[in-house]
Amino acid sequence: MLGVSQPSYIRYENGTSEPSQENLVKIANIFDVSVDYLLGRKEI
Repeated sequence: MLGVSQPSYIRYENGTSEPSQENLVKIANIFDVSVDYLLGRKEI
């Protein structure tokens, strides 16, 4: 769904790599959340 390799996705999950801005938007859309939510920011 993201168009990235499995090793890249695993690095995202392990915290050894971060997704690009484009991939953050894709992940947010997949899970129907905001990018701010993914980044741990609270909505005011």
